[in-house]
Amino acid sequence: MAIEKLLNVNNLNDTSDIWAALRAELIYNKNTYGTLPYENQLSFAQSFTYETVRFLWDKVNYKKAFKCRTIKFEKFALNIESIKVSKNIANFLCELSLVECGYYIGVIYTILLPDEYKSEYGVYYTPPVLAERLLDLLAASGINWSKAKVLDPACGGGAFLIPVANRILGDHRIKKLTALERIKYLENHLAGIEIDCFAAWITKVLIDIITYADAAVIGRKMKNVIKVTDTIKYVLKEKKRYDLIIGNPPYGRISLSDEIREQYSRSLFGHANMYGLFIDAALRLKTKNGLIGYVTPTSFLGGEYFKNLRNLLTELAPPINLEFISDRAGVFEGVLQETCLVVYGKNVSNEVTINEIYMNNDYYSLERVGTFKSNLGQSPWILPRSHSEVSVINAIKTVKTTLKDYGYRVTTGPLVWNRHKDQIRKSYKKEAGIFPIIWSEAIKEDGNFSIKYRIRNGKKYIKINPGQEYLVCRNPVALIQRTTSKEQQRRIVTCVMDKAYFDKWNGAVIENHVNAIAPTIDNAEVSLEAIAYMLNTNIIDRIFRCISGSVAVSVSELHALPLPEPNKVKHIDQMITEYKTGKIDKDKLKSEIETIVTKAYGIEV
Repeated sequence: MAIEKLLNVNNLNDTSDIWAALRAELIYNKNTYGTLPYENQLSFAQSFTYETVRFLWDKVNYKKAFKCRTIKFEKFALNIESIKVSKNIANFLCELSLVECGYYIGVIYTILLPDEYKSEYGVYYTPPVLAERLLDLLAASGINWSKAKVLDPACGGGAFLIPVANRILGDHRIKKLTALERIKYLENHLAGIEIDCFAAWITKVLIDIITYADAAVIGRKMKNVIKVTDTIKYVLKEKKRYDLIIGNPPYGRISLSDEIREQYSRSLFGHANMYGLFIDAALRLKTKNGLIGYVTPTSFLGGEYFKNLRNLLTELAPPINLEFISDRAGVFEGVLQETCLVVYGKNVSNEVTINEIYMNNDYYSLERVGTFKSNLGQSPWILPRSHSEVSVINAIKTVKTTLKDYGYRVTTGPLVWNRHKDQIRKSYKKEAGIFPIIWSEAIKEDGNFSIKYRIRNGKKYIKINPGQEYLVCRNPVALIQRTTSKEQQRRIVTCVMDKAYFDKWNGAVIENHVNAIAPTIDNAEVSLEAIAYMLNTNIIDRIFRCISGSVAVSVSELHALPLPEPNKVKHIDQMITEYKTGKIDKDKLKSEIETIVTKAYGIEV
């Protein structure tokens, strides 16, 4: 086994190599049991992690003072090979700091969990280097580790509570206390909430390890400070307040009961996302002058579903520090969204300090972006992600023009295909009510439009039934991919479905993963085709990325996108005419349009 070979040569200086081999072994084990029923997969994940933690406890319990905490769960009979790997992992963990140790245990558990479980609970563990960076930001924002009462409302396997405990115990004022006083201090100043009782058990054991020396002196373990419950429900009745709410809350959409939705109505608009609810919960749990330090996706900055949350944060705890994680590869298992570290709190000036974090295995580097007066409130918060975007942000500060001012509006394609499976066709038959389906694949990265599909088994057409006329688009529109892949060069990818296409088909049905731009007035100053070319420029894409951190391109974000005044870009139509008449080639056309749009913003080319 790869991990065994690495461990046997004691190559512990290269943690990343060992982790790569370790991760491969874990995935192999997961795949081995991946065909089993859900309950068995969960049982395997917990049993493997349990054995690893027990082996680790046996290693650190040098005084044999206490037994490892127990937990009841459905045990899985691990084979000899799995137990061997588990022991090797425990040996590896013993060579790391406790903070790193806690992280790797959490990731081991996460990797082995059934995918359905991870999706339901939005489980992602924070690398130690990012946890420590967030703690540094909080300390710089005024947190005093010798006084602050700290809560992690989604503590998982202790990715934040362990480094927080480490900081508290390392504070020179706490060091002066007796063993009993230190234990009591942590009992009164450290707290966690976790819905997964097994993950909570991991945190409890890790806290036992970090307090082991003091606990051995006084002859008892630290009292349990982790509550196993649903945070979203719990905070509605909780009266205790904390100086710091910290953590990496779960991500993903969640269905809420009418009662819970009503309780959180102040921050909700449309679909509920778990991390948005946890931000609201943190606002309820912190003291008046308390701070919130979270690792979250950046979609709250501009997403339509977060507009009420933005209003709430503006009122109660605007962002103080915001650090964008430049590269997510290897940072969070399975997370595609842009992520960031944020410190919220009392911010009279409404100025937010922004940095960009570059990750490199166990290290990071920072590039200062600057301090900005944020446009807080319900509308998208337009903030630069990197230093290169500062000039862009400065240029668009006074730009108020949007697509509405051009005489256009954006809608999302009305066809939710899986609701109309029985109406979708592979081939065309000349009969009434048959229309082509416009999937997102029709929008090519070069700005062209084509319905030569390879997806959905080539299902290109739909039979429209009586009463479904609302599904049919009858006039030319500009199409925009609603969801882009992280590998794409541009977030906004646009093309035109022109009059010639509608003359041929007399209509089309646009699928739900496509946005469509249509005119709201006759004889707009800038043509639909020119709008598409303009949106495909690099400068527009850069501006859009200052609004949206998601791979999704929402209608609200497109409506909020600041654009140059129409009279400054109407020359684009002339350039398109020159291209169509052969006076310039396509490369020249794109270059000229890029220049026109960039200058229209007042930005140097």
